[in-house]
Amino acid sequence: MAERIRTHDWSATALGAADTWSPSLRATISLLLGCGFPMIALWGRDLIQVYNDGFRDLMGLKHPAGLGQPTRECWPEVWHINAPIYDRVWGGETFTFEDALYPLSRSGRVEDAWFTLTYSPLRDEAGEIAGILVVLLETTARVLADRALRESEARFRAELEQQVQERTAELQASRDLLKATMDSSMDMIQVFKAVRDASGEIVDFEWILNNHTSESLYGRVRGESLLERNPGVIQEGIFETFKRVTETGQPSTAEHHYVHEQFDGWFFQCAVKLGDGVATTTKEISAWKAAQEEVLRLRDEIAQAALRESEERFRALARLIPVLLWRTDEDGRHNSLNEAWLTYTGQTPQQSQDGGWLEAIHPDDREAASAAFRTGREQQRLIEVQQRIRRHDGQYRWFLVRQAPIVDAEGQVTQWIGAAMDIHDLHDLQERQAVLVAELQHRTRNLLGVVRSIAHQTMVQTGPTERFREQFNDRLAALSRVQGLLSRSDQEPITLRTLIRTELEALGGGDYADRIHIAGPPVRLRKASVQTLALAVHELATNARKYGALTSEHGRLSVTWRADADDRGGGTLLIEWIEEGISRPREGRGPTRRGYGRELIEQAMPYALNAKTRYELGETRLRCAIELPLGERFGAISTA
Repeated sequence: MAERIRTHDWSATALGAADTWSPSLRATISLLLGCGFPMIALWGRDLIQVYNDGFRDLMGLKHPAGLGQPTRECWPEVWHINAPIYDRVWGGETFTFEDALYPLSRSGRVEDAWFTLTYSPLRDEAGEIAGILVVLLETTARVLADRALRESEARFRAELEQQVQERTAELQASRDLLKATMDSSMDMIQVFKAVRDASGEIVDFEWILNNHTSESLYGRVRGESLLERNPGVIQEGIFETFKRVTETGQPSTAEHHYVHEQFDGWFFQCAVKLGDGVATTTKEISAWKAAQEEVLRLRDEIAQAALRESEERFRALARLIPVLLWRTDEDGRHNSLNEAWLTYTGQTPQQSQDGGWLEAIHPDDREAASAAFRTGREQQRLIEVQQRIRRHDGQYRWFLVRQAPIVDAEGQVTQWIGAAMDIHDLHDLQERQAVLVAELQHRTRNLLGVVRSIAHQTMVQTGPTERFREQFNDRLAALSRVQGLLSRSDQEPITLRTLIRTELEALGGGDYADRIHIAGPPVRLRKASVQTLALAVHELATNARKYGALTSEHGRLSVTWRADADDRGGGTLLIEWIEEGISRPREGRGPTRRGYGRELIEQAMPYALNAKTRYELGETRLRCAIELPLGERFGAISTA
């Protein structure tokens, strides 16, 4: 979109020719193009549209005609929805709508689409509102999937209710239990920052993030005190757990019966360290707890009935509940299991007897599981473990397992009732959360280090002047483009050619296309090398545009590279930047004789990337050679 915006005939629009645009409009368009989210700016009272690549994909058949078009002409089908919003934004308000329905015509027909959108005012140099910024994320697929899931659940619930109605009156409570299990909600995800006193002791935690599920219970609590909103966390030991995780870095998983503030239920909570605080994932398990209590409640009825009748009742109940259930004698030798256990593990009832059920437990968990069940039976107390159980296809999944004793009137254990709930997704979420936290912290530290170095080096060269602001902004823009490439690197690997073209085009390289030659084989770059290499290319391109070959119509720029791989998976990558036809020595034109870019190439790159560099500047020619080891910072050369 950067090229299309640059070449668009803006003089035919209310914005006028691009060279007459205000700095605020130019800054807004730079923000759009550097952002990975779909964004569109509506400028002026005519609301002229300027959008980025992400928004272009949402335009459908309305692109490219929609560029530079008043939004009312482009989207007449939703003008009745948007017009009141735009009026209020012109008044200085900001709006965010989640999963808003918009009937759009973007593929030749009107179709329903859902979006999460933010409308905010854009101000000019005088602080007056000059336009509207719209940032959005299409949620159509998720909304339709949720709707389909709810419809599927409703059909399934009706079938279950019909089955329950056919059972005896004694099993009426089981229908409610099954319904509670099926109506489980989404998890809450929260992030807290530690609040410390003058001595460094943690005295509170402050909310810094709440997901949608959590917001539906708490509202917007960013910046608020945990102890003021939820004093019950002290009584339940949750506050001490958060402190311990923050100080030691050791994750915690725990089950809490929380009856405080607006809550009344059981929760399974995972907490991991995040910066100077914790990130938590909380799943409500009240329905599962209720199911367990209901099973225990039935023990007296089972004990009073005849053995045959009680056995039939247990089997009927076990078939209805979608968790793994079993009943065993007082010694734990003979088991009666529900269909869910047999279907999941693939075991027969005979294979599960006399400790045979241990064969379905992960080898690494068997000893601990056996010891926990043995100790629980000896002490006649509730048994609780987390262990992996093998599915019939060989895959292991994590389960929260509980087994409780049933005692007679004399207090003797007559049998045990057990249940296992699948918590594999919670374990996966905790592991992914820890990986994402580590990656976020690593990238943030690296980025802050680069920004600090850029500011220091630029200040050394320019002092706190307007020139410092200009050069520092240019370098931050280059850094922003690098982050844009990195944000898409999982879907679109970063190549050396892409990096070089990105920097040249950002500095107006398209105006000199006939004087720039770029050639070399496909080379994929590793993320760790992209930032430093991009800053070096940015400095070379900036100098070429201001002082070098691109300042003269006779100048020529050539950027080539070649890779020499060896048999051991290593080798070298040689990049050559050559400028011909420099009109006079670069030192005579530049503000300093030896600038930040040259120091970055000759000093920072050897240190950061183990590179060998050579910088040769003559009166009419510049040659910069960068030799990098393939085996350390760069990936294999792709022939595709």
